[in-house]
Amino acid sequence: MKKGFTLIELIVVIALIGVIAVMVSTNVFGIMNRSRSSLSSTQINTIEEAAEKWGAINADQMPLDDSVLSVDINTLADDGFIDSASLENPKNGNKLCGVVEIKYNSSKKQYQYNFVEKDC
Repeated sequence: MKKGFTLIELIVVIALIGVIAVMVSTNVFGIMNRSRSSLSSTQINTIEEAAEKWGAINADQMPLDDSVLSVDINTLADDGFIDSASLENPKNGNKLCGVVEIKYNSSKKQYQYNFVEKDC
């Protein structure tokens, strides 16, 4: 009797390893994309919360009607509400730039904060 594997057995094993590698890499890339999306949402929430804190201290600058006030990320960083050096767009790795638009909703009697990403 000969010892060893036949060519067919080796091809089947290599094909199975290839299928498993494709399944694993697909899952890994899916997890990475969800992670980037989650990080992006977390950063936006952090920026909007920083704008709320900025608004509490700078109440005299806040809009009282349905107008919109834009607060730049650099303003929030300069005033110490966020660390702009750590803000990076997880989708492309570039520096994150933008403004938080603050609008007073007179019907709800509250401020709304909306981050708008801009090119640097």
